[in-house]
Amino acid sequence: MPIVPADSLERTVAAVFAACKTPPEEAQIVAAHLVDAEACGVVSHGLLRVPQYVEALAAGRIVPDARLRVVSETPATLVLDGQRGFGQVMALRAMEMAVERAEATGASTVSLANCSHTGRLGFYTEHAARRGMAAMMMVNSGGCGQWVAPFGGISGRLATNPLSIAVPSEGDDPIVLDIATSVAPEGKVRAAQTAGRMLPPGWVVDHRGQPASDPAALYGPPTGALLPFGGHKGFGLAMLVDALAGGLSGAGCCTDAGAPKAGETDGVFIVVVKIAAFQGLSDFRQNMGRLTRHVKSSPPSEAGVEVLVPGELEAKTRRRRLLEGIPVEPATWAACCGSN
Repeated sequence: MPIVPADSLERTVAAVFAACKTPPEEAQIVAAHLVDAEACGVVSHGLLRVPQYVEALAAGRIVPDARLRVVSETPATLVLDGQRGFGQVMALRAMEMAVERAEATGASTVSLANCSHTGRLGFYTEHAARRGMAAMMMVNSGGCGQWVAPFGGISGRLATNPLSIAVPSEGDDPIVLDIATSVAPEGKVRAAQTAGRMLPPGWVVDHRGQPASDPAALYGPPTGALLPFGGHKGFGLAMLVDALAGGLSGAGCCTDAGAPKAGETDGVFIVVVKIAAFQGLSDFRQNMGRLTRHVKSSPPSEAGVEVLVPGELEAKTRRRRLLEGIPVEPATWAACCGSN
């Protein structure tokens, strides 16, 4: 398996998008996001997306030089239109605008529609947390990408509808929750298929509703479905993410069973809270440090296995891979090189 330094990988990915007539700033933002996902070990939102984005650029479904448009605003709210631009570019700029408004007003709410796949949500909420904010972000697929069966059903009716929440903590790394409301993101199934691996039990059912371990059972034809995490709990969260991210942004919710599986019109809902407007930031950080130490003081369920708080595994993986290089699946590497 190739081990590639992060900076070299970032230059390569940026060059791929630049070759597709993406402006340098936008190409760098997307490349940095994808490589950071790989560095964190979140391969479902990393390099395997490069061919997907290149194909979307060639087909005109992503506008590489799109500009973010303000549809409406108040001092604490924004409704934004990504004008079919890169999701990573539009979502990062939306989060930065949300942070700026929260800095001025104490809290802000931003919706974003009409942008492509936004990628790893923890990237954005961590960005806000490092600026002294508590941030929540949720995303749907604008009514498309219905891979997930409802609780009690066997056919896809919802997208994976991810959710991320982050807060600053006492150390260098924020506490970052970043989850799909399905058992696993669709990208993890795609990554397993690319690597020729079978799936763990409980991820996917085939078109008859039978448990399946072959990733091909999801993609068909006929298509199977991902399962919601925790049964009715993940299903309930997924519906509410659809309502907020799709309904408030205007991107649309899941209403048509025949909607495309490869949706490229993400709906985004962001809430940012200025911690200092509620509690002293230093006091809050210390409180989060005490909470973290208390949680990690629990005896582990398995000898030699550390209790980890949300985001800790990704932060440790990132530090190690930035020093040692990022392992890339050979098939993914070949697909990325072929995209250039």
